[in-house]
Amino acid sequence: MFDFAKFGRCRATVTAFALAVVVFGPSQHVRAAEQPNLLIVGEDADHDTVPRGSRIFNRVLAALTTDMNELGFKVYDETAAGMDITNPGRVRRTDAELISVAQRIPQPPIDVVVGFQIYASVQQNAYSDIKELRVRIAGRMVQVQTAKALGNFEVAVGPRGLKPLPVNCNRNCVLEHVGNEAKPIAHEVGIVLARKLDELSPGKAKRPTALTEPAPAVAAAPPPAPAPGVTGKCVGLSTAFTIVLKGYDPEETSWIEQTLIAFQGYEHHRPVRSQTRMVEYWYETCSDHARLERNLRVMVEQLSGQNRMALSGHRFEVEKIASVGKR
Repeated sequence: MFDFAKFGRCRATVTAFALAVVVFGPSQHVRAAEQPNLLIVGEDADHDTVPRGSRIFNRVLAALTTDMNELGFKVYDETAAGMDITNPGRVRRTDAELISVAQRIPQPPIDVVVGFQIYASVQQNAYSDIKELRVRIAGRMVQVQTAKALGNFEVAVGPRGLKPLPVNCNRNCVLEHVGNEAKPIAHEVGIVLARKLDELSPGKAKRPTALTEPAPAVAAAPPPAPAPGVTGKCVGLSTAFTIVLKGYDPEETSWIEQTLIAFQGYEHHRPVRSQTRMVEYWYETCSDHARLERNLRVMVEQLSGQNRMALSGHRFEVEKIASVGKR
């Protein structure tokens, strides 16, 4: 327990107890973070890729969406989520534009962008009139808030693994044929990416039943409770926040920093900017957004004087309201 009186923060015992319950939480090894919201987008800036909106593109998009949904991830439609802030009919977009759109979608907040590229080509066989097909699909995942690369995978299949084009195949025939061949390749990419994300953001473990795991004859001793600041196993995707402190003296800043470390789900933090009465932290945690906000509000209540807290996206600002000084 911190010595609040040292910094002029005398509070009732009930309030201090509430702080301990909210900040440290019950003794448990699993920390519940939020599962990521996904936006699956096509990177078609390269003119050799299949453009957005084509039949082949739409079938690959549907396959990737299905694979993510099957593992329980929430996938949001790019057109529906972003039509109020950008033209949904744009094609040949760079990855910078796609990530920028994901960052600025207000509701729902997007956590991970899953980008994919489709390369398809037809070449005539050197020894016959057979038209051979090649398809390559590449996908990668980027965390929107941290710009962290979460994984990538690609599958390329050549003529020996794909059916050649039928004889006298017109444009509609080509689009349907390539789409038929690209869809299972997309599923291969989607399954691998979904499993990679599942490792980074595991779901809640199922409780064992008496049929699968009978109770031991002698009850084992319970595991020790994790120390403050030790997260144990996280459920969900870890993320990062910016926490800014304004108007606090060094002693108060030190107390706040120690409290941030003690929060449930804490992983890592780093000061990125520091002035006389202003400090900005990069704060990584596997705690969910709502829990972190509650913890900060209870922490602010323990501070002396008048204070305010503001939240904007993944940025928290805690500021001490200046009062009239006495000489």
